[in-house]
Amino acid sequence: MNPVLNIKKVGFYCWDITHDLFYLDEVCAELFGIPQRQAMQGISIFQMLEKVDLNHRNRVIETALITLKAASFYSQEYAVRRNDGSVLWVRTVGRYLVDEENIPFKRLGTMEEMSPPDLLH
Repeated sequence: MNPVLNIKKVGFYCWDITHDLFYLDEVCAELFGIPQRQAMQGISIFQMLEKVDLNHRNRVIETALITLKAASFYSQEYAVRRNDGSVLWVRTVGRYLVDEENIPFKRLGTMEEMSPPDLLH
């Protein structure tokens, strides 16, 4: 575990914006409490967002829209509420792939399980 960031697990994801599908590896699927088979076949952005804690959801959506429009770097930390009632903190970072007209069509990145920030306990 990284003592500075308190990172516990790191997974990889791909958001296919054109088809509105998030593809998650086994680590990301576990972090979000989504069955691995379903996560590897792709889930919608709405299925991802419903796992984000309600107190953080609007900020996560707003940042996604701003960075999507600008095709800029995405970075957010937020709580994830899983079906079993457990709460995990994750940090999601990513970069957009753009076409010839600078329109994003995919975002590739990582999700890291983190210890909860001390301020938000």
